[in-house]
Amino acid sequence: MPAVAVAATVPFAAASACNDFNPENPCPITLAGTGCKLPGNSNSLYKGYAFKLTIANPTGAQITINVTSATLDGSSLGGVRVVNLNDGSSQANPFTVPAHTTYTAALLTVNAPNSSNGALSITYTVNGGAPMVANATIPSAPPIQGASCSTFNSTEKGYIAAQ
Repeated sequence: MPAVAVAATVPFAAASACNDFNPENPCPITLAGTGCKLPGNSNSLYKGYAFKLTIANPTGAQITINVTSATLDGSSLGGVRVVNLNDGSSQANPFTVPAHTTYTAALLTVNAPNSSNGALSITYTVNGGAPMVANATIPSAPPIQGASCSTFNSTEKGYIAAQ
């Protein structure tokens, strides 16, 4: 009974907001909470990260996503690039997502001020609309080289290295 009373006080607008648990209006970016460091001169993304995420556009029209900030424990991670882990294609920010498309991707960052683990926050807009935020806790981010980075398989690591 108390749960019904609490639910009744939630405004309708809040109930229809982007929500990963609402299949009728899911958020376009869902973070997996896993990632790997791109340390030193491992590739052209010096001192960056690769974070796994899902990108979804269930609508009937192409959307444009613009990542306005990516932070780890409050520190900016610099610019971003998105790599589709299904086929290796990549797009600079902002990027487009075709209609009725869902794919697993890597969000690549550059110029991280340090190599820490912690609270990842991605702020973005869809088609220039209101800012949306995706959050995740990154418990560890081992170097992408070698077996310690199990977030990405060898094919996906190849796609990331090609950037």
